[in-house]
Amino acid sequence: MNQYFTMKNNYQSSYVILAVLLFFVFENQLVAQKRGMVNKTFFKNGLIAKEIYLGADQMLDSIRTYHIVGGLDERFSFDENGLMNGICQKFSSNGKLKTIWLFKKGILIKRTDFFKEDNLKNKAKVEENYAIIVKNNELLKTDPSNYGLLYGRAASRIYLEDNILAEFDFLGFKAHLESLKASPNAGQFPRLNQDLAEIYSRLSTLYSRFENDNLSVDFKLKAIQIDPQETRHYFNLGAYLATEIHDYRLAIYYLDEVERRFPNHNFAHWVLGYTYLELEQYDKAIENINIAFQNEANLYENGYGTEESDLRTIRGLAYHKSGKTDLGIADLNEALRINNKNSVANKYLGIVYDDLGQSQKACDYFKKARDLGYEKKYANKELESFIKKACNADQSKIASIAPKDLPFIAPNPAENSVEVFNYPYSDFNYEIHNAQSQKLRHGVSNNKTIELLGLPTGFYILTITNQGKSETFKLIKK
Repeated sequence: MNQYFTMKNNYQSSYVILAVLLFFVFENQLVAQKRGMVNKTFFKNGLIAKEIYLGADQMLDSIRTYHIVGGLDERFSFDENGLMNGICQKFSSNGKLKTIWLFKKGILIKRTDFFKEDNLKNKAKVEENYAIIVKNNELLKTDPSNYGLLYGRAASRIYLEDNILAEFDFLGFKAHLESLKASPNAGQFPRLNQDLAEIYSRLSTLYSRFENDNLSVDFKLKAIQIDPQETRHYFNLGAYLATEIHDYRLAIYYLDEVERRFPNHNFAHWVLGYTYLELEQYDKAIENINIAFQNEANLYENGYGTEESDLRTIRGLAYHKSGKTDLGIADLNEALRINNKNSVANKYLGIVYDDLGQSQKACDYFKKARDLGYEKKYANKELESFIKKACNADQSKIASIAPKDLPFIAPNPAENSVEVFNYPYSDFNYEIHNAQSQKLRHGVSNNKTIELLGLPTGFYILTITNQGKSETFKLIKK
């Protein structure tokens, strides 16, 4: 990063002010509700994700972020110039104070960490990132314009989910690199595209945490477009499409590209295992998870290590559904030993015991999943009807539509046109928006087909409607 920055002693002043201004540009695209001087965004479960408080002068006063299961996550205050100022705090999901930062006019004076959250698999990685932050903070006191140190600290902030600080950092990096790319001097920096793609990737991670799917997918696709040789960007998009948006078919397109380049890419096989589990292709799920297991340690070394749908959790349910219930129970119990807060593993064990006719045991696991916030973390996943059936001896059929039977579009990515499947109407109204929710096209389909000629390459949101029945899809134009 240092190669791009020649100005000295300006990070805590104009650089941060630029980040603040960019913050408003992006956040105003996210606003779902505005009440007086507070801009709010929301998670899919309806809980508040972020609040931006403005003063009477419309300047930034404070920002609060929240955990997806509820409760305050971060709280930052700003001075009259939009610089971080005073005592700022971070809390765990159960309300315990984790970290205090003390800022003075944008300059970090002190950071105090009270405890660290980790599990048996990611403890070393968590400790490493805390150590990087402590070390870089000390070095930056005497070398505040060292962008290598700034970037390393920003990356560790993302890992530890210091989201507000990380967002300001990476929006600033983005603005600088995009400005440089548009300048006559861009040719002097051979790695400019790769580094800008990395910035896009980091920002997409941050926006995904607040479930702004459109901005997250848009940034992930931008990373691919500007640096198509980097396989990791294909994985990032495919994994997000599968695990967060649940567009499994589009996810497989990008994950298969990763597998084509690196047949034993354990991250890609991990997500493919999850994807095929959701599509009820259990043998394929097990096959991919077993490949991922060949280098399990790498998942914790280079991943976040806190995913509830880990290898054992996925394979556990797939084993059960393919007739190997004993192996499935063993996997799921081991997943809970590693992370006793794994709500997904609890739900899957509930499914296993419900299938075995052990209603009380199933009920206990389903309720544990609820206590661990499953419904808040996975707002689009069914749990209530499972609890009703197991706990209340209600034998009515669980009313849900399997992912494989939901409406979808193909081909996607598309070139000239796209067709809608599993939708009860052949002709319907459609609208196409960009990631910033600006309407670009509208019209009527032709026998379930929508023409895309003339639409620039990129990411779009497609909405179709007929007789009050609407569906929305993520559309990628080649």
